[in-house]
Amino acid sequence: METPKILVAGSSQKSVALTRAAIEPLDYQMVTAQPMSVALFLAQKNLPEVIVSDLKMLDGDGISFLNEIKVDPELAKIPFIFLVDEPTDEATEISAITRGARLICLNSMAAADFRQVLEPLINERLSQKVKRPEETPE
Repeated sequence: METPKILVAGSSQKSVALTRAAIEPLDYQMVTAQPMSVALFLAQKNLPEVIVSDLKMLDGDGISFLNEIKVDPELAKIPFIFLVDEPTDEATEISAITRGARLICLNSMAAADFRQVLEPLINERLSQKVKRPEETPE
């Protein structure tokens, strides 16, 4: 079976460190990307089990990234979590949730608590994931 992957997108090193600490006891692979364009490419390439994103990105923002993810039928099924430095305003939260984000969490939370957030989403995704058909050169 393939190692579950988590994509961490955005410019916050706190989010990367928290995700790394949360998944350390688990056999998961973490893929990181700071620019939105690279994160989108890596999401399409890797089909991660969960996408963790900041609101701030190098060539875009988290809401735009979420919008791009949700227009792709294959990526739209991937649970999407925002990790933020401080509580967001209500308008941002409503915007994120209505566009398809599953959760908005503070990147100051304990790694064990974030692991408890991630594991059910990863297990849910693994139970629904179908293997992508192999592409044959023509």
